[in-house]
Amino acid sequence: MKEKKERVRDLVEPIESVTIMESEKPFDPEFDEITKLEHFEIYNRWARKNKVPVKAPTEDFYPKYKVKFQRFDQPDNVLKIRVRKKEIDWQGQLKPGKTYNLCLPVIQYLNSLCEPIFAEVKVTDGSETKTETKQVGERSRFSCQAMEFMGVAV
Repeated sequence: MKEKKERVRDLVEPIESVTIMESEKPFDPEFDEITKLEHFEIYNRWARKNKVPVKAPTEDFYPKYKVKFQRFDQPDNVLKIRVRKKEIDWQGQLKPGKTYNLCLPVIQYLNSLCEPIFAEVKVTDGSETKTETKQVGERSRFSCQAMEFMGVAV
């Protein structure tokens, strides 16, 4: 019985000796500067209540990837682009075949842009066969091939 108490005491003493770190004070959107990605959600919630313009993070809040940009529909033309979403506010020009340091939301946005591919498909409706035009796939317009992870955002 004493052995169990001693084992428990050995386990409890190190836990009690650990100093509890002071937690960060909560983010106050009215007075504090936005320093983390998580602060944007808190600030925007406060801004909507107080009828103040909302803010979107810039590319400085995200890690960068070295990517090779490719454009399939017009391979010789420069792409002027603006990505304004909840996750990011970014604009720039991308020339096909060049390498760029881009953040993940911009890469995901560019890779998600597709043209639909339609085809006539035979559909059986009971005893009768019809042809309907349906989307059968998608063709990518752009490609951002990740070459290297550049590092964590500051």
